[in-house]
Amino acid sequence: MRTLFLTSGGLNEKTAELFWKCIGKGPINTKAILVPSAAAGNDGAREGFIMCIERLMHMGIPLNNILVYNLEFLFSDGYQRTFSSYINDIPVQFRLMTAEELNQYDMIVFCGGNAYTLLSEVNRTGFSKPLKQAIENGLVYLGISAGSMIAAGNYADGLGYLANPLIPHAKNECPYGEIQGNTLIELADGQTILINGDEQKII
Repeated sequence: MRTLFLTSGGLNEKTAELFWKCIGKGPINTKAILVPSAAAGNDGAREGFIMCIERLMHMGIPLNNILVYNLEFLFSDGYQRTFSSYINDIPVQFRLMTAEELNQYDMIVFCGGNAYTLLSEVNRTGFSKPLKQAIENGLVYLGISAGSMIAAGNYADGLGYLANPLIPHAKNECPYGEIQGNTLIELADGQTILINGDEQKII
């Protein structure tokens, strides 16, 4: 069953407790994939990647349990290798992971930065297909800012888990509870959209 946490600025104490219940194991035994591709545009965005690493470690996940998976290193979907074609054993960080490989991890985190850049890399590499399969098979998705926007209704070619477009870092909190309709959601830091199966609510 799909479980996605779409946040503006990451989890807070309340949502972290629920998050770990969904993971089903303690942080020290949790394996995470961190996708930093939204933070590649400039140094200000790259600081967001450093903050994501710090937050995961602050949550108690050991650094050696975090796979940094930068989609910019991957070939475009359908590309046929030429001079490297003799290499059969490509390290996982530099090739498209299968759904089965993704499901060897407990969670995947898409950090903040430029949402358009992030989604372009997801679609260029064909990563959305194994990602969606892995999410349906239990990989927990944690989006932060741009990582939340690509899962929402901001883009026609987004992941499509939420019909509503999403604007993070809003000044005022939007109403809590079940999400009704497909109108714009302005999400404040500290708020989270929880998608659990067919249930969608702001917590």
